[in-house]
Amino acid sequence: MNGPYQIPGLLITALCHIIVIFYLSEHKYSKKKFTLYSSIYVAGFVSIGGSGYAAMGMTLLFAYIVIVICTFLFSCIVSQSCFAKKCFLFITYFCLFSALDNILKIMIKLFCPKISAPVGFYVAVILRSVLLLAALALYKKFAESILLSLEDNKGRRWWNLSLVTLLFYLLQASMSVLNVKNIMSDVQFLSALTVINVIMYAVYWLVFSNIRYMKKDAEAALVCQNVEYLSVRLVAQQKAEAKHRRLRHDIRYHLETIAEYAKTGDTSSILAYIREYGNEVSETAVKQYSINRTIDSILSVYAGKAKENGIAFLVKCNVKAELAVRDIDLIALLGNLFENALHGCQQPEKDKLYIEVYIHMQNSRLTIVCENICSDDLKLSGSLPKDKSIGISSILAVCQKYDGNLEYKVEHGICSACAVLNL
Repeated sequence: MNGPYQIPGLLITALCHIIVIFYLSEHKYSKKKFTLYSSIYVAGFVSIGGSGYAAMGMTLLFAYIVIVICTFLFSCIVSQSCFAKKCFLFITYFCLFSALDNILKIMIKLFCPKISAPVGFYVAVILRSVLLLAALALYKKFAESILLSLEDNKGRRWWNLSLVTLLFYLLQASMSVLNVKNIMSDVQFLSALTVINVIMYAVYWLVFSNIRYMKKDAEAALVCQNVEYLSVRLVAQQKAEAKHRRLRHDIRYHLETIAEYAKTGDTSSILAYIREYGNEVSETAVKQYSINRTIDSILSVYAGKAKENGIAFLVKCNVKAELAVRDIDLIALLGNLFENALHGCQQPEKDKLYIEVYIHMQNSRLTIVCENICSDDLKLSGSLPKDKSIGISSILAVCQKYDGNLEYKVEHGICSACAVLNL
């Protein structure tokens, strides 16, 4: 039986899959629960793979298919991303896995023909794992923030990309079967594999170009949202200016009224009239929430929306006029945070509706806390809502982009979201 010598290699491969899936996914569970699911997955992976290697033939092929399905289900269970995006990331990873596996095995077979099967097996396993982890590190450094920032509610683009990657994965898997069955000569196999890989990498270049366009579309949408915020702010200022002009125009009549009261010595009427006039002037003023223009515009817009819905909007903001954060990132974070808060306040059974916002800058850390009334049905999974929306994914992406974190708490029908950015 071949099984025993492949068992440690299967264990290394399963652990590599777990590490990649952990860092590829937007975590759905705590680390403790993830470890539990991972242990079950590893046990199943090694058992199924060991049985396949022991029996060989069609049993090995069947074991491979079962392992791929189990790995896919495992990645879906532990990830919070939209399903289409999960499919794209998983298929891309397994496509790379199969490509490296095929290349390493044929290279070892051609250039190291004298080494034993166990040694060749472990050389391929170790090199493949190292290269996959190196690819993961490159993804974390250069691509993760882009993928996290993309919003596609229907997943249409992700499905298109997934179908392309699935085609190449099936080609790589077919090449693996051909290699095991020795249907082609080594030279023919290497030639076919080279052609497939060249085409695959060219198509992946187009895929990631498409992803860059998706990112530009997402940024364009945020720019439009910023224009909307500024437009609302401008309209409010124009209305306030019109009222100020009217008040300046009417000042002569106000002075004449006060003079008449003064002639009769009616001090109480003068004070009451001045108080009333002062209130009217105060109502025309545009409230400034922050000296930072972008934050002030967003707060002003959502203060207006809250007022329209009968929701108290309380703000404590202490930040500098200029922050080391892109405006579109602030819009994505604050816009989605306040939109979720407004949605959470739409509870007819609640009496006191309010949103309380705290924004504070200390040293190089920007802390944003948003507290609001929420549904009693809101449940958390780890530090994030169980049914995570696209908006929360956008908030999380901004936090991760600035090496920060996002944490939700729900107590007694009150939801508190805390976002931290390290600038």
